[in-house]
Amino acid sequence: QRVNITERRGALDIRCTHKEVIHGYLKDGVGPASLIVYEFQFDRRKKARRISRVDVEFVYGGGAREPEVLEVAPRGRMSMQPTTQTEKITWGGGLQAGVTPAGVAQLGGNYKWEKVIGRETKDATIVVGSPILVKRNYGKWNGASWTLLENESTLTGVPAFFQAAVLLKRADNSPFHSVFRINASVDLFSSLKALVGSKPKDDAVLYDPLLPPTNRLRDYDLENLESVDLQGLGIASFTT
Repeated sequence: QRVNITERRGALDIRCTHKEVIHGYLKDGVGPASLIVYEFQFDRRKKARRISRVDVEFVYGGGAREPEVLEVAPRGRMSMQPTTQTEKITWGGGLQAGVTPAGVAQLGGNYKWEKVIGRETKDATIVVGSPILVKRNYGKWNGASWTLLENESTLTGVPAFFQAAVLLKRADNSPFHSVFRINASVDLFSSLKALVGSKPKDDAVLYDPLLPPTNRLRDYDLENLESVDLQGLGIASFTT
């Protein structure tokens, strides 16, 4: 259960680590389960560069039967730092017809009218999370995904800090693994490869349910992991 999951460095740094790995049971000591908390950091070393979108995916497998994703956090569509701006759109038009002294008809482009329409637009930084099915369209969820989208009005990039959590149901205490994928989109004037270097291969992450809990954030009731407020572990912030 390594702490570091991935690290890509350059003009933009992308990191993912295990903040918490807790193995225990769902309820009253019954039903093997694991609670995993991930921490992401998206840092820019050059002020003019930013990450406009991040897509993260974990797929779980291994064990006597692959782990089932019961819940993820944050889940659903959430917005932060909403902004409102008013746009004014001006419409104008009209044609002026006439005849030259030579008897040739001509059209002029003089505007005869003008209309101004005020439109209010709202935008926000968006975080979307959900349990997912990967490589099949049946059965229990076997993956988790999150997408971070920048505010398209302010163009301030995605949050610099993001924390996400997953609650897994296991068949037994056999070791299992996850496959991690992350894709980031940068501003239109930048190349992701140039900013973070060539994309390294992210090895599968291995988990051993017999290892003790990390307890970095708090102490957990290992007999009742489903009682943990998972949504309270989902955090996004523009400062680390």
